Amino acid sequence: MTQPLSSPAVASFNLWHEPWIRVLDRNGERRTLSIEAVLFQAHDLKAFYDPSPLTVASVHRLLAAILQAIYAPRYLLHIVNLLDAQAFDSAKIRAFGEQFAERFDLFHPSAPFLQTGDVPLDAWRKPEKSKGNRTAAGAQGDRDQRPAEQPAAPAGKIEPKTIAYLLEEVPAGTNRTHFRHVNDEDHRLCPACCARSLITIPAFAKSGGAGIKPSINGVPPVYLLPVGDTLFHSLALSLIGEEYQPTSADATRQTAAWNGATIIPRGGELSAVGYLESLTFPARRVRLFPIVDPGPCTRCGQESPIRVKEMLYEMGWSRPKDAPWWKDPFVAYRNSAKGKSDAPTPLRPSQGKALWRDYSTLFLTDAELQPALVQQMNHLIDGGSVDEHQQLRFRCIGMKTDGKAKVFEWLDDALDVPAAVLRDQYGAAAVRKALARAEEVAYKIRVIFTRHMQPTRGGKQEHFLGLRGRMEDAYWTALAHPFLVLIATAATVEAVDRAQARWARTILRQAQSVFDGVLEQLGDRADMLRRRVKAHTHCRNVLFKYRKDWDLE
Repeated sequence: MTQPLSSPAVASFNLWHEPWIRVLDRNGERRTLSIEAVLFQAHDLKAFYDPSPLTVASVHRLLAAILQAIYAPRYLLHIVNLLDAQAFDSAKIRAFGEQFAERFDLFHPSAPFLQTGDVPLDAWRKPEKSKGNRTAAGAQGDRDQRPAEQPAAPAGKIEPKTIAYLLEEVPAGTNRTHFRHVNDEDHRLCPACCARSLITIPAFAKSGGAGIKPSINGVPPVYLLPVGDTLFHSLALSLIGEEYQPTSADATRQTAAWNGATIIPRGGELSAVGYLESLTFPARRVRLFPIVDPGPCTRCGQESPIRVKEMLYEMGWSRPKDAPWWKDPFVAYRNSAKGKSDAPTPLRPSQGKALWRDYSTLFLTDAELQPALVQQMNHLIDGGSVDEHQQLRFRCIGMKTDGKAKVFEWLDDALDVPAAVLRDQYGAAAVRKALARAEEVAYKIRVIFTRHMQPTRGGKQEHFLGLRGRMEDAYWTALAHPFLVLIATAATVEAVDRAQARWARTILRQAQSVFDGVLEQLGDRADMLRRRVKAHTHCRNVLFKYRKDWDLE
């Protein structure tokens, strides 16, 4: 039988001290540590680990925010000095913990981490009806036996929701259940899994029906996270100097989840947001309702004496529609399709499109659209703090949606960037040109296939669309490895032209190969054979013209 927690001591789960962050050490062994322990040991740890890449990205951004507050780097020199130190200052970390550790308590009675503090821990309970000699007032009095510092429930009815709403990969409420046939009532999370899910709200909260808006970056974009030799390097390279922070950030606001307001209003708007505030932006008004309910967590399987099955979950803060453009340092942008008068839009995962095809947008576009993190990295290379011969790596994490409430899948990819390519305009231009050529050829073979193989009246449109889709998938899959070779070669200036020519020949060869391959699947009826011959000849002639135009003879 479940029961509400009766005291804050029992309810306490402090993210600063309690282990909940999954990491890999230098030997590849999995460990679970607290925030404080991760920062103390970052130089001996390899990377964050979690089955959900959304959690990995969110933990990275949370710890980057904490370090941003601890070090407050104004100039690149401050980041350079930190990189030279090879470890985070334990005294500074300890001082931060002494000042703010209490605010990292997941079940604090009045200031819970990343939640609203104006809702009591037992607000999920319904008032008891009077029985026998007991009066309704007496029953209500029993319900009000909570610590004096715990707030009374706010005006209005509390409508608890299943804890599954915190898990983007789990259907909840009216969302369709395709592969997970579990009732909302059955979900019960341990405190650690609650923390891992709660921290995804600032970066990945999406639209969810009337009045439920996405977080500060709108529809969740692709986040670029630097990957260093150790977790220390990855996090140190994530600190952002003042010059590279969003121009629309309010420099006077230095608040975050550990020192800001303890109450999140329902559907409130923030016209001014600080950079630190953006990394822990409370886009949802949440209050977890822990219960004494020993058993396994339905997400990680670990036994826990305290579990959470319900919570308050409503719209929290958002920015007004007329708010200035917010440029997150970890996100790449492209000009709006509506015109240059509109603000640029974040690069978001596209269904069926491999991320490397957006390589130019991610790393090689102009300064306004390029992630500020990449700009800063480029200047660190210029200053000699990052080796110009080094291969930089970025972990790219995103969530593919329909732009609204539906989630299709998450994206978790790694892209390497030779430091020389960031600095060499000729090599960068060669990569942009190579990608543009590949896109142009992909469009051409798609048009040719559609022109010759479009079903006649009564034909099976689904079969045609399926074949065309497989042709395009095969084309881009075949080019993935040659593109990596191109990138590595483009870092050597004298070899760029040869690399471009080799790439051009590769895309033409693969285009003809996948085109002919899909033609073989169309059958050998007389009418179809004629169409196949015409399509093959048309494709061959177009690709041959490209060979001449690109001077590949």
